[in-house]
Amino acid sequence: MSHTQDGSELLTGPGAGGLLRSAVGNSGGVLHSWQLDHVDHRPGRSTKALYRTQVSWPELDGPQAPAREELFGASAHIGEREKNLYVAEQTLVMTDGDINVRVWRYPHDPWLPMLPQVCYPDIVGRTLHDLGVSLGPDPSEPIAIDVVSYRPGRRAVLRASQGAAAVYLKVMQPHRSGEIVERHQRLLSAGVPVPEVIAHHQGLVVLAELPGRPLARAVIDEGVDSCRAEDLVALLDRLPASMYGLSLRPPWTDSVEFYAGIVASAVPALGPRLDALVREIREGLAAIEQRIDMRPHDVVHGDFYEAQVFVQDGRVVGLLDIDTVGPGRRADDLACLLAHLSVLADYGNVGRIDRGMQQRVEDAIRTWHETFQERVDPVELALRSAGVVLSLATGPHRQQEAAWEAATEAIVRVAEEWVAAARHAERQRIDRAAAAQPATPAPGQPAAQQAGPAAGAQRAAQSPPTQGPTGMRQVPAQGMHVPSGPGIAPPSGSSAVHQSAPPQRSAPSQSAPHQSAQHPSAQHVSAPQHSAPQHSAPAHHSAPAQQSAPPQQSAPAQQSAPPQQSAAPQYVAPPQQHGAPDRSAPPQQFAAPVQQSAPTQPVPPQAAPQQSAPPTDRPSEPVDQHPEDDSPTQERRISSIPPR
Repeated sequence: MSHTQDGSELLTGPGAGGLLRSAVGNSGGVLHSWQLDHVDHRPGRSTKALYRTQVSWPELDGPQAPAREELFGASAHIGEREKNLYVAEQTLVMTDGDINVRVWRYPHDPWLPMLPQVCYPDIVGRTLHDLGVSLGPDPSEPIAIDVVSYRPGRRAVLRASQGAAAVYLKVMQPHRSGEIVERHQRLLSAGVPVPEVIAHHQGLVVLAELPGRPLARAVIDEGVDSCRAEDLVALLDRLPASMYGLSLRPPWTDSVEFYAGIVASAVPALGPRLDALVREIREGLAAIEQRIDMRPHDVVHGDFYEAQVFVQDGRVVGLLDIDTVGPGRRADDLACLLAHLSVLADYGNVGRIDRGMQQRVEDAIRTWHETFQERVDPVELALRSAGVVLSLATGPHRQQEAAWEAATEAIVRVAEEWVAAARHAERQRIDRAAAAQPATPAPGQPAAQQAGPAAGAQRAAQSPPTQGPTGMRQVPAQGMHVPSGPGIAPPSGSSAVHQSAPPQRSAPSQSAPHQSAQHPSAQHVSAPQHSAPQHSAPAHHSAPAQQSAPPQQSAPAQQSAPPQQSAAPQYVAPPQQHGAPDRSAPPQQFAAPVQQSAPTQPVPPQAAPQQSAPPTDRPSEPVDQHPEDDSPTQERRISSIPPR
């Protein structure tokens, strides 16, 4: 085996074929072909990979039988030890003394012991029966299994249906399921529309189907009519204050260096742009902290985006994946939604969604962003959105998308546009503050330099606003102009063409600048009160800093340095599988590997932070913060899980 820092070269390069050939041969099979399907890479620490293979089993099927499609997983650990390994009997461990690689055949994931009990139609019926769950009225009717998603070693979500009845099976590492069940029960009792827990067992939670359909689908079809921005904010405000004492949910922006490192490892040419993004996000948030209270005042969802929200007839009717609910900042949840929608809208620039869908998503982003800016600080919202987008830039490589390098660059460009939108919002905030102050020229100061409302307005007019991530581009893979600023230079040879440029907004927010005493979240200092916010009609700043597709900007905004105002900061979804896979095991299972380690217990909840100071001891990498969700969501559905 080749020597690599973290196993990534071994598991994603040609050497992976030798590993798979050894693992399959050890079980009496013959590997005919393989293809990398999914990779989770933590630079310097570990790598997990999923492969689609063609394998024949001569002893089981006969020498002339055709090859089967099989999924195999592999995990390499160097910089960190294997944690929470539960079932290792059907895995094979290979080592060359420097690196250990564990290989398994789906569904025998050593971290998800309940997965084999729910992924086959005949077995899942027995499992549900043992848990007291009945599906359709006719128990003799076959059960269909659809694999919604599978993240090796992390989690799997499956849909079991019998006739018109269906339940969702959430498979996770066993030490997490009790906590997840309790969170569902607490939220349901508080009136939050999360799925009902029908049954559970260690590592398996059976959830009822929500009404309506995912906002991810509705926003593509209906755009802004899919739901109101005020209802999205009100849904988050219904999260009960009693959950404020749970473990702190660090925002995605706390780990921008970590995600930038993953992306730079996959696409080294993006390194300078990633460094500039991280620097601007860090400096921008530090500047905001000088003027508003940045402590976690709210109860947040922690991973709030369009696939987690269900809507029906223009109303919000459901909320999924509440594993990360806890204390945080409302701007993080709202930025998470904007960031995901930004990437979704950008798909229109490469033909993954049509132009009509792209336009509807962008219209929703504009409208919702305007309302969100009235609730949270506009500059913070844009910077947090940039941070979430940067975390999503790990997705194309992780999911092994076609042309993933170009897809990664496109997502980085969306993050740059959010940073540019943050600069513009900051510049407007400074100009509004200057315009609100009476002119008091110093003796001898030239009249042209006397500050006043007219001067502030003139400065704003002379500085073309950044539209933020919104608008279509005609040339998919060509770079858009990114406003120059600290560390960010426009890509050479880039051009942006507006097909339907959103109207320019005169101000990013109609509310006063968000001082700490005025910040809406400041009401929730130690025991947040979560009643629905009283929103007036959203102010019509026409072009919110949208996310979605790396929207186009009509012209590169000239990022002149903002006026020096006292001490103001100057940081300037696929087909599903039905039917029963062939679960006949190969004649020999993989050899028993190294000794299993004891499961790690969940981190105990932290007390609500006091007024003194925000927590400063958060880990810098999400692998420690979120053991079950250490890289962004927006996962690709598995179109089929073999063997068939």
